[in-house]
Amino acid sequence: MSDATPRHIAIVGSGPSGCFVAQSLRRTWADAEITIFDRFAVPYGLIRYGVAADHQHTKAITRQFDRSFANGDVRFAGNVEIGSDVSLDELREHFDVVVLASGRWRDRMLSVPGSRLEGVLPSGDIINALNTVPRPAIPMPEIGKRVVVVGAGNVALDMVRFLAKTGDDYAGSDVNPVALAQYLASPATHITVLSRSPIASAKSDVAMVKELGKIAGARFTYANTSQATEDNALGRKREAAFADLAAIDVAEPRVHVHFIFGAEPARVTGDERVEAVHLGAAPAAESSVIEADTVISAIGFDVNAPGQWHYAEHIDFAPADSGLIEPGLYRAGWLKRGPVGAIPANRADAVEVAKEIVADVESGASPIVDGKQGYAALPAEVRERAVSFEQWQRIDEAETAAAEADRIRRKLPNHDSMLDVALG
Repeated sequence: MSDATPRHIAIVGSGPSGCFVAQSLRRTWADAEITIFDRFAVPYGLIRYGVAADHQHTKAITRQFDRSFANGDVRFAGNVEIGSDVSLDELREHFDVVVLASGRWRDRMLSVPGSRLEGVLPSGDIINALNTVPRPAIPMPEIGKRVVVVGAGNVALDMVRFLAKTGDDYAGSDVNPVALAQYLASPATHITVLSRSPIASAKSDVAMVKELGKIAGARFTYANTSQATEDNALGRKREAAFADLAAIDVAEPRVHVHFIFGAEPARVTGDERVEAVHLGAAPAAESSVIEADTVISAIGFDVNAPGQWHYAEHIDFAPADSGLIEPGLYRAGWLKRGPVGAIPANRADAVEVAKEIVADVESGASPIVDGKQGYAALPAEVRERAVSFEQWQRIDEAETAAAEADRIRRKLPNHDSMLDVALG
């Protein structure tokens, strides 16, 4: 057993996984200096830029992280990109423990013939536009009247809510007003959602299905292939939620959403732009051809997309049960497990990784070397460019002050404007 404890801990990524790891390690090592680095000038990663703009109750978890930064338990160092501004080797040279929690951010692309036609969109492009992601800033893509959404998990339901809602439904949100206005100028009237799985084994949360029923003026229908078995309680709850959704009487629907479960897209056709989606499998009585001018792919994230971790291209980031990469270097969250699970799953994973780190340090498997100086030893230019939590609060105040009457904030549109506010 080793009595040495880490004095300097670096975490790469300020999303929920990185923040939860910091909290967990702080409980064990009260005197350690913990620094969370992020390439953005603002904290909270997936919570700020990945959670749907109309789900502010989910984003509220940042308040507990605010306290950790504000009281000095954790240092925020934004605007520092590992691999560009400082290398991973430099971090490891100066910090006793380094935890990588930068997530997986590239959409898994639809791979059927025709999937590169104009009008086939990854859901991430729409989410980025609605959430005002600054690096890179992606404008809202053109979306037509007849939309096919491929996938039936929670991200797909995020897409359905966005496509079916009106502007009034975004009161109290931080949605990008320009992106939303562009879409609402000519919104979709027919939305078809395709799921390879039957309802019983679809990946959507029951609460997310029920939430769709609150959208005024939207009519919902569905077709399914097979019913849940008696012992599949969750599947039966999901089936009941879709039955309740379809039972809602809508006198004059402005948009029709049709879910097809057990449907497998075989190809997308069109001359230059999407015109139809052809199904290789579908429930009985469902057409095998769906007319469409837009296809939105919501089928998850690419586990091994090149370039996601340019700071560590030599490391194999295939999903694993252990957070250990090598002594003193760990990973957490989606970067460890793969792109599965929401914030509660990332919290549980962070706790387990923190326990693994503590156990390795105490056993000597991750030895602590004397003389490391942590953040203070980084090059002066890195420390000078870093945005502190106090400087992030300036951005927060500016965005809140700029909000329209029925919104909670208007996010600054790009990285440079954030730095102007933070550092000016």
